[in-house]
Amino acid sequence: MYKVLLADDEQIVIDSLGFILERNFPGQIETFTARSGADAIGACQANKVDIAFMDINMPGLNGIEAIKAIKAFSPTMVIVVLTAFDRFDYAQQAVNLGVFEYLSKPVNRNKIAETMRNAMSAVDALRRKQVSEIQIREKLDSVVNIVESDFIYSLIFPGDKNHDLESYLDFFNIKGSSFYFLSCELPEIDEETRSRVYVTLRDVIASSGPCIIGPFMRNRVVVFVPFTPGPRADSDFEEIQGSVKALLVRLATRLGMNVRIGVSGVEEGFDRSLAAYNDSLNALLHGDGQNSVFFAADFAHRGGAADYPEGSEKKLLDRASAGDFQSVHSLLSELVNWIAANGDSPMDALRWKLSELLALVRNRARELEPSFGGFGTWKETWSEMNALADPREAEAFARTALDECIAVINGHKISRMSPTIAKACEIIQADLASDIPLEEIARQVEISPFYFSKLFKEETGENFIDYLTSARVGRAKELLGDPAKSIKEISAETGYSDPNYFSKIFKKTVGLTPTEFRERQ
Repeated sequence: MYKVLLADDEQIVIDSLGFILERNFPGQIETFTARSGADAIGACQANKVDIAFMDINMPGLNGIEAIKAIKAFSPTMVIVVLTAFDRFDYAQQAVNLGVFEYLSKPVNRNKIAETMRNAMSAVDALRRKQVSEIQIREKLDSVVNIVESDFIYSLIFPGDKNHDLESYLDFFNIKGSSFYFLSCELPEIDEETRSRVYVTLRDVIASSGPCIIGPFMRNRVVVFVPFTPGPRADSDFEEIQGSVKALLVRLATRLGMNVRIGVSGVEEGFDRSLAAYNDSLNALLHGDGQNSVFFAADFAHRGGAADYPEGSEKKLLDRASAGDFQSVHSLLSELVNWIAANGDSPMDALRWKLSELLALVRNRARELEPSFGGFGTWKETWSEMNALADPREAEAFARTALDECIAVINGHKISRMSPTIAKACEIIQADLASDIPLEEIARQVEISPFYFSKLFKEETGENFIDYLTSARVGRAKELLGDPAKSIKEISAETGYSDPNYFSKIFKKTVGLTPTEFRERQ
């Protein structure tokens, strides 16, 4: 439907134009009329007119003055000047104002119909452009969300990302290196409302000031907040305290549910990002109560630098539930190293802690696959763990057991994937030795690379490169069990033409070189 204004000081002209247009475009137009320039302006404002046929010689404001006013609030309106004044200066002014057509009276009905048809085509083109711009904005919003998530992951998951931090900082126009983390927890979140709640949560947090917002990780969202310190630390703390407490009130009000926020201290330098994230998590873990803000500084008296890294343990459980082998291996090494370096009986503590972690992750796997790892398996696991006397052996044993659990979790995820992503995963697993660009996989599953990248991360919990790396390292671990295969052969069979680069990736993921891993089998 096209909204059309007919503006002329002669009613007979308006009636004739209306008759011609209704006859040639039945059911396609809705007409409005005006007998003066002022009336034409009012009709355009009130009815969002698409196309206007305007006379120049009208009482009060003439047509040229009316067109100027209309173009000021509706610059894309298609305007056709229809006048008996065949003067060059009028025509020149009309062209300068961006009118679509300038017709001199009298005009035959065929010319009117042709001009209207062309004007409708111009409106259609404009509408398509507007739709395209909206779609582009939506895609850009999606890209920003993905980049924000990648930036957050690169800061808080050691070894999980290896992007150039400077690129992220340029993208988000972050100039300084001071920041703090918020860990926002929604204890009552459920799967049905998760997407809606996340959109609202993002809107509220983003409106509070510059920040970068991560994705949901279980029931938590991590927020990176750039901060410029003042001359006094106590004033900085009061400023942060006031803004975060105000944010809590807005979130609880808009979401209609309990919210808890853990706040780290202000850190200088991005090498402290993991420590800041852990501080915000520890504040949540130590804090009691709902609809509350917990500051890491309030719990500093509970220990010093040698405190057990509870945040890393929690992350390990989160990443195991997400099926992320790479991060779990890195976090496991961090926990084993800490326990081995602290306490009078590190092996006793290590056996207890690793058994606890295995129990939690295995229970998660059993929730998805009840036949996995029953009591008999547990009894055997504990006996083997109890016989270990070296921290590295304990780590290797725990890593293998955790990998079994994560494989079950990932298997369940694959079974619930859309056919498109399940097919993509099959293609990847079937041809790990070849170069597998994302664009080629997207082509094979017949969707755009942009949408494939977004959908793949949503359903697998990993971006394409991280998933491919995990799959290749997993295959390499299987092949290393065959002593007849050389490291060079295994490197080639898992898609790495350079054995040195393969060894580097393997060690970063597993914590051991391929040779060390083989020797411990």
